[in-house]
Amino acid sequence: MVPAHEQFKAANFSYFPISGIVPARPQEMAQSIAAKAKQNAFIQLLEQKGLKSVTTLNYDTIISYEGCVQMPVALFISPYDDKNKGFPYTARVLFSPLSFPDQWESLRYRFKIKKLLDNFLLFFQ
Repeated sequence: MVPAHEQFKAANFSYFPISGIVPARPQEMAQSIAAKAKQNAFIQLLEQKGLKSVTTLNYDTIISYEGCVQMPVALFISPYDDKNKGFPYTARVLFSPLSFPDQWESLRYRFKIKKLLDNFLLFFQ
């Protein structure tokens, strides 16, 4: 992980493949199907790889999943699948989970040391 601005304490970005099926009718518009596929891919990715936060508000427990996505998203939508009543899709998303606040300070020190070491090695090249 690398330190980022206070709002985006993100790890190194990497590609994650996500696949699923968008339930839709065969005559539905391609733009609508693409939007639903992206939304499903983001939800699935955040639940699997994102930072999970649990908070309580007025005796209600709220679970949120956090992460960073770099756009654009590579989205491949297959033709309508009659068996599953939808459009199969595969998305390739450049994603980074967020780091916990207690890790921010150590990430900042590691990043500074790494930067100093890289600069030192550049001096000898």
